[in-house]
Amino acid sequence: MWPLTGFMLSPAPQYIDERLTLYTKLKAEHESLMAERAAKDSKPIKVTLPDGKVVEAESWKTTPYQVACGISQGLADNTVIAKVNNSVWDLDRPLEDDCSLQLLKFDDEEAQAVYWHSSAHILGEAMEKVYGGCLCYGPPIENGFYYDMFLENNEGVSSNDFPCLENLCKKIIKEKQPFERLEIKKETLLEMFKYNKFKCRILNEKVTTPTTTVYRCGPLIDLCRGPHVRHTGKIKALKIHKEQDLFFFHDLSPGSCFFLPKGAFIYNTLIEFIRSEYRKRGFQEVVTPNIYNSKLWQTSGHWQHYSENMFSFEAEKETFALKPMNCPGHCLMFDHRPRSWRELPIRMADFGVLHRNELSGALTGLTRVRRFQQDDAHIFCSMDQIEKEIKGCLDFLRAVYDVFGFSFKLNLSTRPEKFLGDPAIWDQAEKQLENSLNDFGEKWVLNPGDGAFYGPKIDIQIKDAIGRYHQCATIQLDFQLPIRFNLTFVRKAPLGPVIIHRAILGSVERMIAILTENYGGKWPLWLSPRQVMVVPVGPTCEEYAEKVKQEFHNSGFMTDVDLDPGCTLNKKIRNAQLAQYNFILVVGEKEKTSNTVNVRTRDNKVHGERSVEECIERLKQLKTSRSRNAEEEF
Repeated sequence: MWPLTGFMLSPAPQYIDERLTLYTKLKAEHESLMAERAAKDSKPIKVTLPDGKVVEAESWKTTPYQVACGISQGLADNTVIAKVNNSVWDLDRPLEDDCSLQLLKFDDEEAQAVYWHSSAHILGEAMEKVYGGCLCYGPPIENGFYYDMFLENNEGVSSNDFPCLENLCKKIIKEKQPFERLEIKKETLLEMFKYNKFKCRILNEKVTTPTTTVYRCGPLIDLCRGPHVRHTGKIKALKIHKEQDLFFFHDLSPGSCFFLPKGAFIYNTLIEFIRSEYRKRGFQEVVTPNIYNSKLWQTSGHWQHYSENMFSFEAEKETFALKPMNCPGHCLMFDHRPRSWRELPIRMADFGVLHRNELSGALTGLTRVRRFQQDDAHIFCSMDQIEKEIKGCLDFLRAVYDVFGFSFKLNLSTRPEKFLGDPAIWDQAEKQLENSLNDFGEKWVLNPGDGAFYGPKIDIQIKDAIGRYHQCATIQLDFQLPIRFNLTFVRKAPLGPVIIHRAILGSVERMIAILTENYGGKWPLWLSPRQVMVVPVGPTCEEYAEKVKQEFHNSGFMTDVDLDPGCTLNKKIRNAQLAQYNFILVVGEKEKTSNTVNVRTRDNKVHGERSVEECIERLKQLKTSRSRNAEEEF
């Protein structure tokens, strides 16, 4: 049963009590063993502090927190986490032998990561009480944290739930629940987390040791390496953010995203950016029907011919049958008239809408949808043009990802065990791909045998702000599709072209999901749906503020004006900063008289008074250059 918005589940999910009962039994056994060890093995040890001072302690009894208290209570209260022999260590975990000890405060990056990780567990505890789903991952990220949860029946999280979640988190913080560490056998943990397939997968695939650790705070028990703060009361503030007013999903069209005006701005800006980059590189945009899935294609006779001749292996047939493609349409375009070798390479780009009948259980927000757009492109070239074209693809890739600030890694995937075609042609193509990668100058890794059955490929994975890798771009050689479509070009004797499948963004929807997390609401100016906010000092300046807003709007900027009579000037500025408007333009009587604006940024950098014309021109320059840090460069 699902909760009414803003309320906890009643009764609580059954797995919470079952998990806690098993944990309590194991904890009692552990404490008994620890007491025996302390009585039997405890001995005097020396603890060396960063200043060289040595403190006497007892193994299996003395904790870092007790050492800190022995120095000063103030130090103990302000310490977030300990570091023992250069490894982070719970403050209440007993020391085991002679060691070095550091006491880290919040200004240390490792301490911040622990602080936010502990905050994530507080949020996880609240989420279990409100939603009752299966927690997945809850890591710290730069300046914050998040927690993934799997919910059955495609139920989602509403912003209306945020007050309830925040109040629950505040209650958990007020209770000062201790963080407890417990090491447990893998088989016992599989029993403890049998209700959660994601935790069981981690245990089976990632945990290679006989035991691993869990941490408890209140009723929450989670697989975790730790360490954590001493108790939940150490977390002083917590705010839940998710809404940027970009998009939503609806049960009437599962897996199809509804992009709201601000989300549509990002969507269209991304596509126009890629379109312009394609044009620079000699791609011609085409529009093709998704003939692979069309009834006309299936009844024309081509479907049977294409299906029977394209696939030699059942696995590939199954995989390809599920995927919508522009490839067949582009092949028909190539073949609709005779081609000369002088025309090659022919580069086609297609931004058509595609549909994929994903299973409902596989749909995951914007990262896995049923309706999407790709920057789908194909290059038809001769064998001796492959190396040059691949170099062009890689340069294109770097130019785009540099704009976003993404780092990436490259793999060369070569001929698999089951393949189609002449091995000599494969060898020649793989050598050209290798040469292109070497000339590109970025580190790459050989991935033997992982190519597709129809050609070798370069796999590109981008790294986002929280360290996760995503497959978006693709560069794929295809020897078989031209053969199956009987594609030829005139050159003394008919020869078939090679196709290079390539995309940079991949699915636009998926890229927006990655960028949304990567920027955390701080969109760069050129891509931001909230570029400018105009703030009048008082009612007498509102008409001028509206005029300024219209001038920036007419110049192509996403601009708003705050005329809320219930807010002070400082409150309006703060609201604009929290909403992540790139630039906040304050206008008063002085600015009204001189046709100027007073410029500041979302990070409260004050650039001062500028004329409206000067400000517009500078923002245009920063937008055109796609600056990643326009607020500083202004």
